[in-house]
Amino acid sequence: MEVVRFGLIVEGQGEVKAAPALIRRIANEHEFYSSIKFEVRRIPRSQLVRQGELERAIEALSRQLGRGQPFLVLIDADDDCPKELVSNFQARCRSQHSDLRISFVLAKMEYEAWFLAAAKSLSGCGGLRDGLQAPQSPELIRGAKEWLSNKMSPGNSYSPTRHQTAFSERLDLSEARQARSFRKLEKEVRSLLGISSTF
Repeated sequence: MEVVRFGLIVEGQGEVKAAPALIRRIANEHEFYSSIKFEVRRIPRSQLVRQGELERAIEALSRQLGRGQPFLVLIDADDDCPKELVSNFQARCRSQHSDLRISFVLAKMEYEAWFLAAAKSLSGCGGLRDGLQAPQSPELIRGAKEWLSNKMSPGNSYSPTRHQTAFSERLDLSEARQARSFRKLEKEVRSLLGISSTF
């Protein structure tokens, strides 16, 4: 089986395992059955937004993987405009890394907003109560982690390191597509892996 080496930069500890799990699910959904081997770097968002830090991280990763491999930077937008921050990242990387296949995806506002969009499919998982429904405009909720904690049974609270991978492996992708930034992730993964889609 062909092995694709995939460079991935994330900001959160939970995303080190959760993001590869989610990307593999997206790839399988679109009938991409080659094996994907991830090289993941966790770099705090506060560093990535500093001039030079992102560029250095991508350079180091490209030396390890080779410059012909796909690269994805996935971080939370928080209160920033995703489009503006992506434009900033692209401009910074263009001079040094114009030969690389790099995509930037910013979850609006948080990675966990995708769990809110797919809340129905996560009912009863990891301490979440049964019968959950997605909130209106999940990407506009500031505090998606707190929303998840509030929907858990007594004595439970949401933790990225405990729940993020399990939720990423279970969420319904069609429900998650209610979130625009999730659709952006799906689009960029397909592009990086060369997957044509009928969706």
